[in-house]
Amino acid sequence: MPTPLTFVGIPDWRSAVLALAFLIPWLLLLASRWTRNPSLWAAIIASAVLFPLSIALVQVPLQQAIGSGIVALVGVETARNLVLVAGIPGLLVASLVQEGTKLLVAIAALKLSRSEVGPLAGLGYGAASGAGYGGFEAFWVFNQIFAAGFSWAVVQISGFGALLGFIERFFTVPLHIGATAIAGYGYGAGRTWRFFLAAVLLHTAANYGALLYQSQLANIIVVEVWVAAISLVAIGSALWLRFHRQR
Repeated sequence: MPTPLTFVGIPDWRSAVLALAFLIPWLLLLASRWTRNPSLWAAIIASAVLFPLSIALVQVPLQQAIGSGIVALVGVETARNLVLVAGIPGLLVASLVQEGTKLLVAIAALKLSRSEVGPLAGLGYGAASGAGYGGFEAFWVFNQIFAAGFSWAVVQISGFGALLGFIERFFTVPLHIGATAIAGYGYGAGRTWRFFLAAVLLHTAANYGALLYQSQLANIIVVEVWVAAISLVAIGSALWLRFHRQR
């Protein structure tokens, strides 16, 4: 059973710099109005801290229990052959845990701010919570890459494949930010469940690429393009809500 430290890895300063570089532009676009509020930074920090805790203590145990139940019900071979369907419950659990954690942090920070709660405030605080969570996930992935001995020499030998981890995080960080910004907007507009469901479905759709790869229906390049497309939908929708509502 993994522990929260499993989802931290060996800290590397380069990982922190890259994670910040990947999240700051989106945070400024979606939450610049509230960057002077301490509660916004509290949301970022709290969400980052909760990333390894929510994954290790909630998501992974639930996914393992669901996976064991499916195998017990249909058998190992059937579950493997029907992975495109059998894998969906595990993906939904991951999305529900992660998006639920981020939204709860955003709501708590909004209440802490004691300011008027509206759609744009919800969107901004949702973006901040998504930035903390997605940024720490990127930090963890980068730590793994650097711990494995990443260098320019590795890029020269392995080529484009050596950069895939960085490219994927370039898109998954805005996925986290955009999805939770959408959910936060819904909370601020008084339509929490509708927008939260949209965030969960976007997150699940992006992760579904892993099942396509596992079933050998798509290679790693196609999967990365798939993730990038869903991420652009998520962050694009959040930006549209931001500027459309402002107008």
